[in-house]
Amino acid sequence: MAMLLQNVYAFGVALCELISAKEAVVRTNEYVAESRGLVDLFENVLNRADPREDLGKFVDPRLGDYCPLDSICKKAQLAKACTQENPQLRPSMRSIVVALMTLTSSKDDWDVRSFYESEAELVNLMSGR
Repeated sequence: MAMLLQNVYAFGVALCELISAKEAVVRTNEYVAESRGLVDLFENVLNRADPREDLGKFVDPRLGDYCPLDSICKKAQLAKACTQENPQLRPSMRSIVVALMTLTSSKDDWDVRSFYESEAELVNLMSGR
């Protein structure tokens, strides 16, 4: 079970890398040897009231019109859920697959609740458990 939870985390990191075309550790200052984790940068942006504008700064410009910002924002939320500090709060790979299929097959409204198997998992996530 622990290996599966690590794979979910690794998938979340890979999703952040795909969205941004940056490595998992990002150099934040070219003059000083300072770096931050890409997951941490994404989390800071996604915790804002309206993350769209700041998230747009992280998006790989080569994605262009192929992937609208709304879709990218939803994928970034999925990555955030996958990289929760508490492994028990991460969605299952099955839920991730369903979420990705939903994201790629429809333009309908979608939110983070859809990739948790039970309402209790979402309540735990929101309460920090």
